[in-house]
Amino acid sequence: MLRPLPAFATLAVWSLSACGPQPAATPAAAELRFSVLPDFNKDTLAEASRQLAAVLGRKLAVPVRYEAANDYAHAVNMLAANKVDFVWLGGKTTCDAIDAGAGTVHVLATRDIDLHFKTYFVANREAVAAGKVKPMQDLRELAAVAKDLTFTFGDKNSTSGHLMPRHFLVLAGIDPDRAFRGACGYQAAGGHSATLKAVASGAADLGALNFAYYDAAKAEDKAAAPIVYTTPEYVDYAWVAHDRIGADLAARLRGAFTGLDAAVAEEKAILDAWKCRKFEPAQDSQWDSIRKVRDSLPKGFLR
Repeated sequence: MLRPLPAFATLAVWSLSACGPQPAATPAAAELRFSVLPDFNKDTLAEASRQLAAVLGRKLAVPVRYEAANDYAHAVNMLAANKVDFVWLGGKTTCDAIDAGAGTVHVLATRDIDLHFKTYFVANREAVAAGKVKPMQDLRELAAVAKDLTFTFGDKNSTSGHLMPRHFLVLAGIDPDRAFRGACGYQAAGGHSATLKAVASGAADLGALNFAYYDAAKAEDKAAAPIVYTTPEYVDYAWVAHDRIGADLAARLRGAFTGLDAAVAEEKAILDAWKCRKFEPAQDSQWDSIRKVRDSLPKGFLR
């Protein structure tokens, strides 16, 4: 598989061109590979990703192939191991990928909603009806009733399903590992859909999940798990790419994302699948706040 030439090879070509008319262009990638964080229904995710591959392939005139990730860590590791060239990650995993890349991985774009993201705390309808928990304006109100409630996060590596809701609980003086009845749970498989299902079914009294997933969920599921608290905003998901694809192709790929047009049916389908109106260009530094939250937890806690 062809990849852009390393820096020393590019320099050698430039040096030769100084002595006469020699081609200096870096060859284009023969194929682009990408993956997506597996944080909702895998069948839906796979179909949306195949549609995205087709649209990007047309826009870039380069074959684009989707590779499924088994879990959050796998999505990050695939990029580092040269199994994929770009990947859709959450806020915490975006920081993980940038750090693992040591200067070779950068943010390309984010959704319009990701610069103002939030988490919903949802409660089982019967727990609300019984008065065990009620809608809150201040998360500190949960402290008095937490001991009578079971609680579940999403995946441990999820920004909106674990990292940020844990952060806001701690800021409210609530230790999620000690405050609730029994140990807090984690939905390692199924992501936000599993969290909503656990709360709606009564398997957990309370849970935290991605607001965009919840807003798009079925009405009956939302009725069975109403919102009781909404967190402050933070930054979350992003497309990140490895420098191996070359600066020119990275710029074109960013342009392909930010140029997706809701007036074009197949492009609107992509935007709808990603639950946004558009993608916007973004830069690594916008995720510094998420890195600080991640690094505030004990070393190894999220692994």
